[in-house]
Amino acid sequence: MKRHLIGLLILQHFFAISLTAQDVVTTTDQLIADIFEQFTAESDEAIDYETFYEELLSVSKEPLNLNTVTREELEKLPFLSDTQIENILFYLYRYGPMQTIYELQLVEAVDMTDIRRMLPFVVLGKAEKQLPKINWRDVVKYGRNEILMRIDRGLETKEGYRLSKVGNENQDTANSSKYLGSQFYNTTKYRFRFKDRVLFGVTAEKDAGEQFLGNTKKGFDFYSLYAQINNVGKIKRIVLGDYRANFGLGLVLHPDFGMGKSSYVMNVIPRNSGLKKYSSTDEYNFFRGAGATLEFGKMNLTAFYSFKNIDGDTLTGNFTSIYKTGLHRTISELGKKHNIHQQVVGGNATITFTNFQMGLTAVHTSFNHHLIPQKSVYNYFYFSGNQQTTVGINYRYRWHKLNLFGETAVTENLALATINGFTVSPLSTVSLVAIHRYFSPEYDTFYANTFSESSRVNNETGFYIGTEIRPFRKWKFAAYTDSYRFPWTKYTINAPSTGMDYLLQTDFTPHRNLSMFWRFKYEEKMNNFSESKAAMTVINPILKGYLRYQLVYTYANFTMKTMIEGNLVKNAKLMSGYGITALQDLSYKFTKLPLSADFRIQFFDAKDYDNRFYTYEKDVLYAFSIPMYYGSGSRYYLNFKYELNRQISFWFKIGQTVYSDDRETIGTGNEKIIGNRKTDVRFLMKWEF
Repeated sequence: MKRHLIGLLILQHFFAISLTAQDVVTTTDQLIADIFEQFTAESDEAIDYETFYEELLSVSKEPLNLNTVTREELEKLPFLSDTQIENILFYLYRYGPMQTIYELQLVEAVDMTDIRRMLPFVVLGKAEKQLPKINWRDVVKYGRNEILMRIDRGLETKEGYRLSKVGNENQDTANSSKYLGSQFYNTTKYRFRFKDRVLFGVTAEKDAGEQFLGNTKKGFDFYSLYAQINNVGKIKRIVLGDYRANFGLGLVLHPDFGMGKSSYVMNVIPRNSGLKKYSSTDEYNFFRGAGATLEFGKMNLTAFYSFKNIDGDTLTGNFTSIYKTGLHRTISELGKKHNIHQQVVGGNATITFTNFQMGLTAVHTSFNHHLIPQKSVYNYFYFSGNQQTTVGINYRYRWHKLNLFGETAVTENLALATINGFTVSPLSTVSLVAIHRYFSPEYDTFYANTFSESSRVNNETGFYIGTEIRPFRKWKFAAYTDSYRFPWTKYTINAPSTGMDYLLQTDFTPHRNLSMFWRFKYEEKMNNFSESKAAMTVINPILKGYLRYQLVYTYANFTMKTMIEGNLVKNAKLMSGYGITALQDLSYKFTKLPLSADFRIQFFDAKDYDNRFYTYEKDVLYAFSIPMYYGSGSRYYLNFKYELNRQISFWFKIGQTVYSDDRETIGTGNEKIIGNRKTDVRFLMKWEF
């Protein structure tokens, strides 16, 4: 019966939709960029695009075998929701190996858009569970090498690079705040990969303003090295050097990319990816040491250790905060470099059955100095001391179409955090998710990163409901509502406060080469009313509404994207501020030349800072740009990729922002530019062999 259904389905869709590799939205690079943009469109927080892109690109080079795929492997595809992952696994469990990629159309809650996104990352292979042993001669012979070299520079001279013009009396003080190095940003990377079994890499980076061969005589400011081996007997994974560790739902340990509120309304829970190598240029958010995961039937046991030097001001013998930027451009910033020794030891035990999974995670962190924040009301409960231990228990359970999940964690002072929820698909065209979270004000741990309104996981309680509905072919509706409360004060909010978020997005895909969406978002937040003359602080409700329309059209070698977005902000002063931006993208891949080009022109008018825009734009390989637009003006960029041959490729980008609101300077402090223009140039070379 199953085979007849497949045959009928193939005939039904054969002429309407052709599922070949060429039918993917565009290239794999563009697809990854589109996925990333959807996740970041509703957030102004920095997300590690470098790791996000590299991991998806690695999966495209070593596609997942759908007939032997595991939950952990499917979780590498961030656009798949937990419901979709469970439904794919259940389909394979019930019907056995797939005979054709078209069978994905029979999986509940998986539509044609999802299938096209999956195409670069999956294949159908033999249903063999046993991996072959690693042959080290094959590793040397067939392993792939990659070298990347990138250079960036802003064309305008920033204040930090200018010579001091003050008198001799203040000359030393003024020069101490100036940038010591050149205006060039530079990074060099070497990577080795043998399938998904053996990985090795080295990263070296110098930020703009940092010295190259300065007083330390070490060349680059930041160095990173990693090695990873997967699936060797009982050893599921070994990591050496720099790595990350992600377990549970993120209450204890999840320094990697975490799901949050976005137009992917069902994708809200961080993925449990365990130990994995670290190859990005973020100089703080990783571990340095070693770790291993052992597999004993249904049980996985993981242990890891890290020792690294982190930045902070220890002139008083203690430190008030961790300096996480990784920037060492001035004498003051160099004075904070690597003053603190940090040790982290932890482990995880996870047991997995067909419909149930449970895990236990424990992490202990210690410093050689005491962390003592400068206390104020809002950070009264922040961690103080030089040692911290956090333990959490997480679970997943599937019952028919209902998936339950959650995690509960405590710190050594018995501060509690818990997050619990469920997903369900009552109909094949309807998916629902609900999450409740409670993070006590006293809960404050270093590596938590889970679904929350704040970047810091503490002092919050909330309830989120999201749904995706596909009532008709080619149409999808996504919506969520999130209600949250902060029981203690927060930065810029001197009293307990509440907030609400709503989102509604409608996607319409009339043809595989044409897609569009309408997105409406509304936020209600609280803030201090700075102009109030009352004896006590007055809390001011701020109302924000956003509306975006986007259309993407592909014809032959052209891809065109049009977007217009507006917002309206209202506060207690009964004044409304507005913002509007519009852009046009044009991408073209030449037929007779190994060259592709991207062009954008964008205009913006944001009346106040609260009306600012963040818009993702294409960049050179492994780089990302989400510039902020505030005021009025325009921006353009040109981005080129040229493939000299199969081994060597080049990227070049130039972008410029021009303000038309009579401003005479851009930025503040050492980043200040005289004039109303800001121009940036990037160049990257990739050599594969």
